[in-house]
Amino acid sequence: MSTQAGRLKKLIQANEVLASIDSLVDLLPQLLRLAQEVTGAEASSIMLYNEEKNVLEFALAMNDVLSDVKMDILKTRIELPLGKGIAGWVAEHKESLNVTDAQNDERFSGEADKKTGFETRCILCVPVIHKGQLQGVVQVLNSSAKECFNEEDQELLESFGHLAGVALVRSELLIQRLDQQKFETQLEAASRIQQQFSPKQPALKGGNHIWGNSVPAQFVGGDLYDFIPNSDGSWYVYVADVAGKGLPAALIMSALWTRIRAAAAKELPTNKMMEEINSAAYEFMGGEVFATMMLARYEPHTGVCSYSIAGHPAPLLVSGGEVTEMRRPFGLPIGILDDGEFGMTEITLEKGQSLIVVTDGVDEARNSDGDFFGTERLAEALRGFDNPPVGKQLLHAVSKWRGKNPPNDDTTVVEIYKF
Repeated sequence: MSTQAGRLKKLIQANEVLASIDSLVDLLPQLLRLAQEVTGAEASSIMLYNEEKNVLEFALAMNDVLSDVKMDILKTRIELPLGKGIAGWVAEHKESLNVTDAQNDERFSGEADKKTGFETRCILCVPVIHKGQLQGVVQVLNSSAKECFNEEDQELLESFGHLAGVALVRSELLIQRLDQQKFETQLEAASRIQQQFSPKQPALKGGNHIWGNSVPAQFVGGDLYDFIPNSDGSWYVYVADVAGKGLPAALIMSALWTRIRAAAAKELPTNKMMEEINSAAYEFMGGEVFATMMLARYEPHTGVCSYSIAGHPAPLLVSGGEVTEMRRPFGLPIGILDDGEFGMTEITLEKGQSLIVVTDGVDEARNSDGDFFGTERLAEALRGFDNPPVGKQLLHAVSKWRGKNPPNDDTTVVEIYKF
């Protein structure tokens, strides 16, 4: 077999080897070993391009002449600006460079030779490019079989550079995919944990019912609702909406849930309880994040429902096919000020009536045309329902309106009703 045929065979073998390696840690040594074998070089190195910094970063060097002890000297993070040195010139111009007399080339830096005692005679350096994008440079030093590298060596190393580019991109994509899968697994776990915050529907007497459901826009969300019993038989019922969505909002939500539970133990009127919640929330929100909230205290034996609002949409009363927006007592969203004040009002629910509380993910739900579900369509949908819980039917109507369009915000509906 001729020398050229043997080299081409090695190039084909290199392609097979590189295609089977997933890890970048395992890939780089193989890249250099194969580069040396293809060109018959004494040493090799690879520098990867950092697009954010616009520099080459030293990744790995291999040398068949030096001892491992001397090679350890090179195991430091070296950054090379594009245009500086032979590798920098190749990266900047995206062109190969065959230097036959390195010691007399003004672009050559002999710093590594001084540190290791290796004498660089000639350098063949090629860019590693994939689909026009620079990935790095690979260079081989000192031909072991002849004085310098020739044109055939350059063509082979350039072909190898293309293989290396594909291998590097493939490795990076696999890393990204693994990271994405890991992140999704963590989000799924977070979603299961967050579901534990959702309360079970309590069993009330006298035809009284409390119902709620929340659909996050992502794996986890910032909407929160809860039903908390009091010693006198009444129930705290609340809906809160943390600004934003996704994991950051979910983290705030879990902290807020704890503060609300702590405040509920005091069994205060809703306006005083809201002050307690706001003060506690301000400690970790600091005015940078906020949440809207509607807090009610419902007495099943009388139907009396007192409530306070912190920047949240007003509750809706559904009665006899009519939908009425209830009074909205004053209150800023919680977490904005450390000493907020909140109003309180009350209504009495009669048989056949429902009190509906929603988050803005309901009326701001969008269809595929970008149109909002809107408050008018919300009221119209509620008027079209005969029997409670109408909240469940409302969520279905919102989902139907949205169609295949993904949710743009968390969607929560809570309902107190007599039936």
